[in-house]
Amino acid sequence: MITNLIKKIVTGIDKMSDLMGHLVKYLILVLIFVLCYEVIARYVFDKPTIWAMETSKMVFGAIGSLCWGYTLKIGGHVRVDLFYTMFSKKWKAIVDVALTALFLFPIELILIYTGFKWAFFAFKVNERMVDSSWLPPSAPFRFILAIGFTLFFIQTIAEFIKNLYFLIMKKNLIKVDDTYKKEELI
Repeated sequence: MITNLIKKIVTGIDKMSDLMGHLVKYLILVLIFVLCYEVIARYVFDKPTIWAMETSKMVFGAIGSLCWGYTLKIGGHVRVDLFYTMFSKKWKAIVDVALTALFLFPIELILIYTGFKWAFFAFKVNERMVDSSWLPPSAPFRFILAIGFTLFFIQTIAEFIKNLYFLIMKKNLIKVDDTYKKEELI
């Protein structure tokens, strides 16, 4: 009974990460549009914009941060694989559980707390990005980063549960999704 509940929760988190990854990919089209618009405005019409550079930075940052959880789910984050790739599945799970508990959870919690703290502060004081004369508000981008940290943390919980379950029960909690193999994505 409890296993089915855990399985449903982990599957739901995985589906949420998949959905986020598939939704955010459309921001790439927005990024391409903004950059093409700037290139055409600057070099064809000799009328550069004051907003395109910051907008492209914010869109690119949103793409990256909102997909951290999805990237974790598909095993796409960079690791020092010198020894890890030679480990058995059991030892990989031990390493993942230990390092997640010791380092990743605390770091993510600090990032979530700090991210939302600065996002609310930016909203409260109407903070602006001062890198250009456009001065866009920074709060929306700060909230997107904080949401990205939160989604990453939620997916980390799912991966932690999968690894812990494997260590205890000697079998996978959910069917291993071979749709996305890291080697094929590179």
